[in-house]
Amino acid sequence: MSLDSTPRQLAKKTSPLLAALAGVATLLLLRALDAMHLWAVAILAALLTETVSTLITEWSAEKLLQRRVKDLSDAISQSSNVEEIHLEQQSLNDILTWANNQIDDIKSLKAKDSFRKEFIGNLAHELKTPLFNIQGFILTLIESDLTDEKMVRRFLEKAENNVSRMTELIEDLDTITKLESDSLALTLAPCNIIDTCKEALEGIESKAQKMDIDVRLELPEVGMRSLHVLCGPVQIRQVLTNLLVNSIHYGKQGGQSTLRIETKGETVRITVEDDGIGISNQDLDRIYERFYRVDKSRSRHAGGSGLGLSIVKHIIEAHGQTIKVKSKLNKGTSFSFDLVNLEAEAEKRNIRFDAPEIS
Repeated sequence: MSLDSTPRQLAKKTSPLLAALAGVATLLLLRALDAMHLWAVAILAALLTETVSTLITEWSAEKLLQRRVKDLSDAISQSSNVEEIHLEQQSLNDILTWANNQIDDIKSLKAKDSFRKEFIGNLAHELKTPLFNIQGFILTLIESDLTDEKMVRRFLEKAENNVSRMTELIEDLDTITKLESDSLALTLAPCNIIDTCKEALEGIESKAQKMDIDVRLELPEVGMRSLHVLCGPVQIRQVLTNLLVNSIHYGKQGGQSTLRIETKGETVRITVEDDGIGISNQDLDRIYERFYRVDKSRSRHAGGSGLGLSIVKHIIEAHGQTIKVKSKLNKGTSFSFDLVNLEAEAEKRNIRFDAPEIS
């Protein structure tokens, strides 16, 4: 049945043919029976056949068409339901994703707010302590006999020490702010790392003597005088100083701090190691946070801004490297990082390395 034919049209097309065939068949039957005088029976049979076949054909075609329409409708309905279910599932997934994102954002905001409050509290404490000390020394001087030159000098020296502590804190805050905002220029240049290490050791020598800590330098080869790396010389000297000061603050009386240089193929590894109080596993995850202190009472008494390790981490990461730490309680701690070995690179390229000395 063609798509443009109705059941009635189909019946009208097929019924005359069936009627003609019925009439011819009736005539042949009458002739065989020698009853041609009953020719009207053939005409009657043809008319009856046409009427009946029209009704039967129309009914059959209509039923067939209805069944096909129903099957098509069911298929469309089923397809629509599947699509609707898919859309509902997709909408549900979108809602869940949005909700999870909102929860993550809320947690992040709470963490940032908690960090902000803790940071402000720590900063206030760090500034308050030396400021109150200075105020106390000045008030003591005002209320005392200023003719006692020895006492006046002693109190002024104590006030000056607290001013230096505040200055160090403010300078470290300025440094870490610039590092975090990427506004601190980092110029990489060839640097004799042995000289830089010696300069850092000289800078903390007096602190080490006060704590009776032996600070030593270990080189890849005995008597080695130069080993050039690619780095920001000023920043790396600050890193070494901060790590050495940290090893002294958390060292033990009469202990030892070691600054070690090792060649590792294309890199040079720098390690600062001590045999001090060590760091617990729960503290290791937080040592790079600003103002976080492993032993608060001891480190504040020893001095320091509480920003040293945070600055170290930012500077090393600015060099494309990672600061690593290993520690055991009451055994000691070691910090290490790598720098590009320029001399190994020069040897690989078969060229003579002649780097300028950078102070």
